[in-house]
Parts: sequence; structure tokens; C-alpha cells
Amino acid sequence: MYFSLDGERVEGRAGDTLAAALVRLGVSTITRSIKYHRPRGAFCLAGTCGQCLVRVDGVPSVMACQTALHEGLTCERQNGPLGVDTDVFRAADFVFGKGLDHHHLMVQSKLLGRVALEVARRLAGLGELPDKTRGAVPAEERTAALAIVGAGPAGLAAAQAAIDAGVKDVLLIERDPHAGGAIGQGLVKDDRELGSRTVAALGERLITNAELVGMYRDDDPKLPARLLVRRHDRLLFISAQRVLLAHGGASQPLPVPGNDRPGVYAARGLLGLAKRCDVRVQRGGEVAKVVVIGTGDELAQGAKALEGAGYPLVRAIDAAQVIELHGDPVDEVIVKSASGAQERLRCGAVAIALPLAPLHEPASNLGAHTKFLPASDAFALQADADGRTTVPWIFAAGTLVGAGGVEAAESGAKAGAAAARECTERAS
Repeated sequence: MYFSLDGERVEGRAGDTLAAALVRLGVSTITRSIKYHRPRGAFCLAGTCGQCLVRVDGVPSVMACQTALHEGLTCERQNGPLGVDTDVFRAADFVFGKGLDHHHLMVQSKLLGRVALEVARRLAGLGELPDKTRGAVPAEERTAALAIVGAGPAGLAAAQAAIDAGVKDVLLIERDPHAGGAIGQGLVKDDRELGSRTVAALGERLITNAELVGMYRDDDPKLPARLLVRRHDRLLFISAQRVLLAHGGASQPLPVPGNDRPGVYAARGLLGLAKRCDVRVQRGGEVAKVVVIGTGDELAQGAKALEGAGYPLVRAIDAAQVIELHGDPVDEVIVKSASGAQERLRCGAVAIALPLAPLHEPASNLGAHTKFLPASDAFALQADADGRTTVPWIFAAGTLVGAGGVEAAESGAKAGAAAARECTERAS
């Protein structure tokens, strides 16, 4: 199939996301940063970082990694007034080497101050207004005994446990086109049999391409949970007795200079691209040689999984050893050896394998307590052994409660069984 990129007709493949198609074409710079117009490339490839925002079919700031490619799609890269690849406003980073305070730029003169403010307004922002006004979005309402968000290992295990306990009205909501999450990426137990069995048991009660955009407390004691879900061109309003959150976490960036350059990806993002679209980052016509940077189990498992996905591995490095990343896209990693000397590692891409940051906000915004996880340097939901949070009708499992990786499915099964018991008790 064909689509257009900045007005040029290019070829894509059916089944790709727009981000996958851009990676396949060798496009590393997808947008420019708002203030200094620094080059930005895709990072998480999972819809959590916002580094792949582009204009799609006249709509600004659409995530390329969450957009299915279709025949005739028009993609325009944003924030590059004179072209994203050769944006002359990149010079702002060098002209204002000590930082640009646009609020006080040229304020000594009233006229020049107004001019500077107008220029800043025109250069900043996330794209231009849509080509046309969007009409009303159709919506529908549904009810469920148990609504589960996230169809990865924890969510699938939770759904199966609830079904086994006799809860018939289970809804499983998944943002991606297919259930499974990290299953098949080499990061968790590869229990595809459980996934296929649960998917078959759910049938139409598995809702894919559906993103949770809001969760609210309702006054109805029988159905205290209200979920707002966006799916394609419509909205779903779901009322439920209990909600079980298992939608995982977000890949975290590496806090070193150069971490925001094109060519730096989340390891899980690269694995997801390889699994879903069979695409890998290329450099010089070959699969890019990768330096994997991270900590603990995530580093070891991520490096092994990337090798299994076909990426040549330069080295797996603990994040504490990394000093700086160079290149556009990144082609060199400066590290500190055990002796204290600096070493330069040449590469085609960098994969960040740090522990996920749990996406706890849907529950914590409703008052659910959180706890700090030193190992991942992030907050997770506080829950008991059965996944019950401090909000009576919200359960959580997997990464959200600090039980990621091989523990995710077990955590989901316990939470699913506990939520099912409460649904059954309320029904009796």
C-alpha cells in the first residue's frame, strides 16, 4: 500500500502502524521539540511518551505508534516550519547556550518584546489546528460485573480466573489490536495457550483497539464504577460492579545527556515492533547493532530478548556506567569502565531496558494509595495479596502493583479470583 510523508508518496505494508512504517523507511527524526527544535524520534512505541506525534489526515498531534497504516494516509511531521530534517530553528539551542527564557526575551523594548512573543507563539505548540471540525462522536453504554483493563499476562490471567469462578459478564479492554501484551516478547512466561483459551472464552467480550481515557466513581451502589473508553471513532461508557486494572507501565528514559536523541528506543518498544510488525531498526541496510542500557532483570531479559528478535548486541550495560550518548541518530555511547576510564561504544541504536513505571493514575486519581518501589524508582498501587486497593471496587495486578515479569500472571490470577468472589457475592 501507499501513503504520503510530508507530501511524498511512499510505500508501506498492510498491518504496520505508522511508526513501524517510518522505521521501515529509515526515518529517525519524527518531530522537533517545542522550544529548542531538537530532533525527536520514537521512543516507547507504546503510546505513553508522546515523542512520535505527527499530523495524520489533517488531524494534529496523533501518535504514530498507535495509528494503523491505511491506503492513502497522509502523514506530515510537525514543529519544523522549514522542514523537520533541516530545521534552521535548531540554531536556537546554540544561540541561547545558557537557556532561552522566552518570557523575558527582548522585554527591554515594548515593540521588540511583542515581536519576540509573537515569534515564540508561532514556533511553539504541537502542530496546527485540524483541517476540518470533527462532528459528534457516537457512543454506546455497556454494563459488566467485572471490567478488566489490559490484556497482557496479568489481565488475561485475571479474566480466566474470573471466568473459571463463574462470572459470565466479564469485559476485557485492550488498547492494542490483539491481546497478549509482553507474551511472545521473551520478557515473561510465554503462555500462549492461556492467552488463546481466554480469548476464545471471552469472544466479543474482549474489546481491542480500546483505550481507557477516564474512570469515575458512580453513586449507584450496585454499579459504582464508570469507565470511559475510546475505540476507533466511538466512545464506550461502561458501568461495572468491580474494575481490575492490569494495563502495565510506561518505559522510562535514561537520565543522561543525549537521552532524547533519535535512535534511542525503549527495549520493549523494539520488541513490540518486531513481534507485531516484523520490523527492526536498520542502519546501513542491515539490522542495527544495539547497545542495551538498563538495570537488574529488565536489562538481562531485555538484552536476551532483543538478541532473540534478531538484533546484533554490542553490549548490555548497567545504566550507572553511561556518561553520554552522541549522534543523530545515536551512533555512540560513552561509558565509564571499572577502572574509571572512558570507553566509546559504536552502535546503530540504543535500547533502554529500565523497569517500567506503573501507570497508576486512573486509580490514584480516585484516591487509591500508592507505594514507592526503589527498584524501579517509581510509584505503584498499594494492594493486598488479592490485588485489592484502598478503593473498595478497584483491584490491580501485574506491574501496577509491582509484580511485573514472571510474577504478572500469578498476580492477575489472584486478583481475578478475588474480584470474582465479590461479584458473585453481590449477585447472590
